[in-house]
Amino acid sequence: MTFETLNAARVEAVWDALARHVQPAGHHEAPVRDALGHVLAEDAFSAHDFPPFDRAMMDGYAVRAGDFSDGAATLRRLDLVRAGAERLPRVEPGTCAQINTGAPIPPGADAVVMVEHSREVDDGGVELSDAPQPGQHIDSQGAHVRRGDRLVRAATRIGPGTLAALVAGGVVRVRVHDRPRVAILGTGDELVAGGEALRRGQIHDSNSVGLAQLVSAAGADPVRIGRCVDERGEQLEALRRGIDSDLLCVTGGMSKGSHDLVPALLEELGVQWLVTSLHMKPGKPLRIGRAPNGCWAVGLPGNPVSCMVCFLLFARCILDGLQGLAVGKPPHLNGRLEADLPACGGRPMYQPATWSVGADGCPYVSPVAWRGSGDPFGMAVANALIHRPQRAPAAFRGESVPFVPLDLPR
Repeated sequence: MTFETLNAARVEAVWDALARHVQPAGHHEAPVRDALGHVLAEDAFSAHDFPPFDRAMMDGYAVRAGDFSDGAATLRRLDLVRAGAERLPRVEPGTCAQINTGAPIPPGADAVVMVEHSREVDDGGVELSDAPQPGQHIDSQGAHVRRGDRLVRAATRIGPGTLAALVAGGVVRVRVHDRPRVAILGTGDELVAGGEALRRGQIHDSNSVGLAQLVSAAGADPVRIGRCVDERGEQLEALRRGIDSDLLCVTGGMSKGSHDLVPALLEELGVQWLVTSLHMKPGKPLRIGRAPNGCWAVGLPGNPVSCMVCFLLFARCILDGLQGLAVGKPPHLNGRLEADLPACGGRPMYQPATWSVGADGCPYVSPVAWRGSGDPFGMAVANALIHRPQRAPAAFRGESVPFVPLDLPR
């Protein structure tokens, strides 16, 4: 695959390019019970009618509507029909069967009278004061779904509700896209594992931890291949292992410093670049390419906020496409500012923020206090990214600004 390389790429151009080039990875058939979190690779169809039989929608009495010619009726009560019953009494003229919600309608009955409209009388009879129409309070066979009807469209991520619908429709196996394997590599002489004692000049490798969680949340499987110092041989070996995956995310080593080795090493391994830098703040050093074996390679900035923002806006798009989901610009909403924002500079900006829904039902958004892309705490409470266009003027409390929701509102 040959790319037209984008340098100082605008975010819209990156999303458009990814939409053109990212294709689903493999797919496989799986038992429906194991399909939670996967994306359907083909439509799923019902194996039977639902409900599979006529059933009562209320607790009450299964009756013949013709017995109520005078508006009410006193009928002889038959045995109780419970949910799951197989042997059913026949409802003859002048009789009724007590019935529970979800139980099959016994033969001869064509309506259900709610228990609230009943009164027991002597000799096993029941007086019913509600004159029903045929079909009243009956959920007819196939009323929801007929055998062969489409239950769920392809390119749907299977959540709990989807899974329940598939099971209710009698689906046993489904074809789903493979979960992408995402290799995560941190680079930098200064990095040590979380929890280790720090020596002068060292910091903990927080990027790898955060990325692993973001990968899992995107429906993929993270594979942390460790950390590398800024040394050519060690990095080349780690990168070679990393491109044996569907997506390789490398943090750090992407700029133009004397020890920023990763781009050249990936080129040695055959990676062709789609994006070599980004016209956005934070995230200028972002790189996106593809190896000869099909693995996508994303070079993420080493600064923590830049790393996470670029993953959420771009690497997440790749993971969506690999799973058969739509690729492109993430959803943007408009929210009312709860704090003033200064004018934006020469690059568009995606700034960490929080968003919520006010008592008036409108979204509200507030920028997170942070000290630049190197602030490891800048994304700690963020559930949104405020979008500030290039050279946007100052915005003030109460004004509407676009934002990308990252999670549910607070």
